[in-house]
Amino acid sequence: MTADQKSFCTAEEALARLKEGNERFISGQARFPTVQKEILLRCRGRHMKQRRTVVAFLMVMMAVGFGCVSEPGIDKGKFSESLRIARNLQTSLTRGDHCDVPAELLQKLASETEALKDKTASPAEKKVVKAISGLVSTYNDGVLLCKSRTRLTHFPFVPKGRIYVFQELDPLVQKYDLSTESHVYGPTGASWRSISWDSIEVIWESAGSQLKDIENAVNYS
Repeated sequence: MTADQKSFCTAEEALARLKEGNERFISGQARFPTVQKEILLRCRGRHMKQRRTVVAFLMVMMAVGFGCVSEPGIDKGKFSESLRIARNLQTSLTRGDHCDVPAELLQKLASETEALKDKTASPAEKKVVKAISGLVSTYNDGVLLCKSRTRLTHFPFVPKGRIYVFQELDPLVQKYDLSTESHVYGPTGASWRSISWDSIEVIWESAGSQLKDIENAVNYS
């Protein structure tokens, strides 16, 4: 066997040797007695600082790389109009009367969402459309709650600032985990529940969070 053949090793053996050498280097152990341990330790200190920098850089590059090779992306242009409508709608709901819902904007958002279902191609885009549909549903939940705010308020047994929880509101109470109060109607002894007028803010905050998630999905896909 020649000297070149003796020095040859497989890829697995080369990797094993490299790992072994790194472990000795990190621990400050010299393979050859002529190498001073203090020198190794000083080199190790500089190496570890550089290694942290390289690892941080590689993590960023891996994140970018994985994003590039993931499933087909999202065409931002397809969702620009629906997101614009949703932002305008959300802005109007956070100003003034929380129940002054712009019906025209809500209808536009619903129509735009339906139209998007025929325009989406990739699984990622279909997920965005599903999320926007969920946002429309949340807005409709808020509209329902706002309409219920004025029902039975002219009856003295309903405390001021409370909303009588009709059967149609039960799903909203559970869905958004709205805080309720129990009451008893004196003349009949019947029990009933109410929620605060401010409960509408819980729904609008949920809509705001959904909108941010959708924007992030579209902008950073």
